[in-house]
Amino acid sequence: MMKRLLVGLVVFLGLALPAAAVDEVAHVARTLEQLAELAGVSGYEERVTAWLAGRLEKFNPQVDNLGNVTLTVGSGAPHRLLITSIDEPGYVVSQITADGFLRVQRLPQAPPAAGQAGLHPWFELLHSAQPVEILARSGKAVPGVVAGLSTHLQPGRESPADRRTDHLDRIYVDVGARSPEEVRALGIDLLDPLTLEKHAYRLTRNELTAPFLSERLGAAVLVRLIEGMDATKLRGTLTAAFVTRRYLGHQGLNRLLRRVKADEVIFFERLEKSEAQPGAGVLVATFEGGEPALAADLLAVAREYRLPVRAELAEAAPRGRYTGALPLPARSAVVGVGVRFPQTPAEIVSTDELTRSLELFALYLGITIGKAPQASGRAAAGGIVGSLPPTSYILMALVHAYGVSGYEEPVVEEIKKQLPAWAQERATVDEKGNLIVSFGRPGRTPKLVFVAHSDEIGWGVKEVREDGRLLLDRRGGFLEEHFLGYTVFVHTKTSESPPTWKQVPAVLELPENYRTDKYELVRGREHVAYTGARSREEAEGLGIRVGDSVTVPKKFHWLAGTRVSARSFDDRVGSTALAAALGQIDPATIDREVTFVWAVEEEIGLEGAKHFAAQAAENGGVPDYVFAVDTFVSSDSPLESPRFANGLLGAGFVVRAVDSSNVAPRALVDRVVEIARQNNIPAQYGVTGGGNDGAAFVPYGSVDIPIGWPLRYSHSPGEVADMKDVEALGRIVAALAKEF
Repeated sequence: MMKRLLVGLVVFLGLALPAAAVDEVAHVARTLEQLAELAGVSGYEERVTAWLAGRLEKFNPQVDNLGNVTLTVGSGAPHRLLITSIDEPGYVVSQITADGFLRVQRLPQAPPAAGQAGLHPWFELLHSAQPVEILARSGKAVPGVVAGLSTHLQPGRESPADRRTDHLDRIYVDVGARSPEEVRALGIDLLDPLTLEKHAYRLTRNELTAPFLSERLGAAVLVRLIEGMDATKLRGTLTAAFVTRRYLGHQGLNRLLRRVKADEVIFFERLEKSEAQPGAGVLVATFEGGEPALAADLLAVAREYRLPVRAELAEAAPRGRYTGALPLPARSAVVGVGVRFPQTPAEIVSTDELTRSLELFALYLGITIGKAPQASGRAAAGGIVGSLPPTSYILMALVHAYGVSGYEEPVVEEIKKQLPAWAQERATVDEKGNLIVSFGRPGRTPKLVFVAHSDEIGWGVKEVREDGRLLLDRRGGFLEEHFLGYTVFVHTKTSESPPTWKQVPAVLELPENYRTDKYELVRGREHVAYTGARSREEAEGLGIRVGDSVTVPKKFHWLAGTRVSARSFDDRVGSTALAAALGQIDPATIDREVTFVWAVEEEIGLEGAKHFAAQAAENGGVPDYVFAVDTFVSSDSPLESPRFANGLLGAGFVVRAVDSSNVAPRALVDRVVEIARQNNIPAQYGVTGGGNDGAAFVPYGSVDIPIGWPLRYSHSPGEVADMKDVEALGRIVAALAKEF
């Protein structure tokens, strides 16, 4: 009877999906994206609760004092209860330091007992140098960055491993503040929850990735079930429950089960014991020590209708931290789907399989699901608008351009757009890809060159493997812990004429044993990216080829006051300073030969600068002085020793008097500082790590005087700078071009 009733109404039968099924998958994916981007740390699920209550308003949802959202349809027996949890692990602000950093406590705090949700040993390290959001009491999400080690200072540390942010005692959150008063002016206070900045990305094969995505899978399925079901076909009573505080000993579930007495309970959760990956089908399990009858019934329905399904090992029954076993009926089971990289910033699931789970619920309940509505997509991202300072505008534009070493064309094109008209007319690009603007009086001394670099760290696709995964080679130096387990973009060129750039989302894979205490962070291992493709042909069908570049997504953030954060400030700030300086220069007034160069491939060996320097020597144009405009990697961070690289954010540009590739003559350092003082430009000078493009000119007789700005957390996703220093850097470049 059930088969005659349901065939053709809801079931897609595990075959190639018809149009209606494609719409259903897309609708579930959109709902999951919206849920995945909401912060809901255990005990602080208000945003998720409010979203669910608003979305399901017409079904009269009830919200209890712990934030559980429940709604009931139908009447009579049997009473079935569908449950999913909505909270995620995260942090809460536990201290505000005297210098404006946040200290945090993880939620959950205690290690889990059997039947309680817990975390793997590397949870803290996966937050290192990452953009985060602090949810203030006002409802505002305040951006910040978890402090991370600076790559360039690594060789000078006494014990690098001791300073990793793999323990709560070494976690500091930077919101750009300098004092507790500035922190509170942002609306931040003790007890405010904190999560990673969250964004969902779609991979191929209808797979989706986002931080801690599996914590919202069941919510997406139950929302669609409730919105689409024809309740007139329902036999008995159905209660859907979205429960809070799973990571706090199942407090929300405990309250629910003591209030709602059901004949059957089905959980939709990530199965803790399962190692299933996306593609395994719908997963069904019973609980240890429980009756297998309900799980067996669900498996039988799935197999009758040819839904891809897999029986899993029994899961530990949920237990309260202080109450012990929770009161589950004999007919209880758990349903889930495979999750790749669980409990990481780039969990991956199949939205096809979520739709199959929805079908299984509908079949088991004997109901039909109406056609999926045309859900609206994300709101369009806001552009760069308003009366921003010109230097800020330039920096934001350059940050949002991508250009790994050897693939700088998009950045070079964006730099050209930011130049004043007179400089655009003179701009040339040499055969290496360096952007060059020359002005002043040719041949007149002192000949000056100012060189920044247009590239950024990342990877190239070294090999497309038979299984569709991408073997990557590094382009530039960085610490693995800042990038493993995160979303990346593969940048491909389309075959159109002219070609355009396309970004294919992927995930930088973690080692298989990352969830165990046996995992060791070994620097220099192979990096592999997963796009969802299962074969070389499928990956190439996405447009991916050997040689394509790979980067981590970027977003520019304003922190407190004039502090800003993004990836690739090294060396988009230097590139910005050169462009901003040209806006302060009248070329007709310059009485010496001056050249501005935006060099390529600095991160892989100063290759662009080497090429330009060799060409200058060949043509008799070796500069007398070279000002390499690049990062002053700063120890202005609670993770670093102030003995070295002690340039303070907000105190002005910095003369890199000593770094890994050069020692600038003291008299020339003093001369630069004096010019700065005469022009009321705040200046610093000091010692840091890393090399600079100016070193490429030294073999030909030039003197290298590097200048830069203080940067925290170099070569990480969450670099932090101060716009006052960026402004000062642009001003000193212009002053030196005129006066040095």
